[in-house]
Amino acid sequence: MAVVETKILREDWDVDRRLDEMKLSRAKLLEIRDIAISAASNATANHAANAAGTFAYQDGTWALRDRFAGDDWVLDRSESVESIKNEKLKIIVVFSNVDMACNESQKPKPRSRKGAGAERLCSGNDLFGGGLPEFAPLPMDEYATYYLMVDEDGACELTRPVLKGGTFNAYIERIYLSDGSDLQGDDLSFDDDDDVVDDFDPLVIRK
Repeated sequence: MAVVETKILREDWDVDRRLDEMKLSRAKLLEIRDIAISAASNATANHAANAAGTFAYQDGTWALRDRFAGDDWVLDRSESVESIKNEKLKIIVVFSNVDMACNESQKPKPRSRKGAGAERLCSGNDLFGGGLPEFAPLPMDEYATYYLMVDEDGACELTRPVLKGGTFNAYIERIYLSDGSDLQGDDLSFDDDDDVVDDFDPLVIRK
């Protein structure tokens, strides 16, 4: 089955052109990154060990919707994954804490395992049952799911991954937004497994 080499957009003009096609703004995406980092900084020693990542995820998801929901984008919870969706462009965007972003020697991985709902949401990104380090499936004519990925140093990218086994294992497109150097030393101070479950089946108990 046909595959494509991962597309990586690094140059400012290339990034801004692509984001304009997607009806997204780099400035707003970096605002979301900043809000997530600010939220993480509210975690103290008395909070649970995963508080920084949880705060970042919650406020990052809120900011994603606050900055973009409107004419082009709507709030979406398909497959119990919290996201925004552009129905005209067939694009979904999800916030995610990752171990590292904007680094070609280390591919971004989510800080917590993604569930079956996230994998189904990304099914339009995958045409075969695997994934290769530098290649990914040709996109299908379905919704394209992108993740706004933020690491603990503030590096940030908007990336379309293939999701298998609870993690990202191939990448169709990576759009580098910032390597974190524009921040003043703040970080997310993640612990392992510090995100929240992004898709789940709630247990309902009848009283």
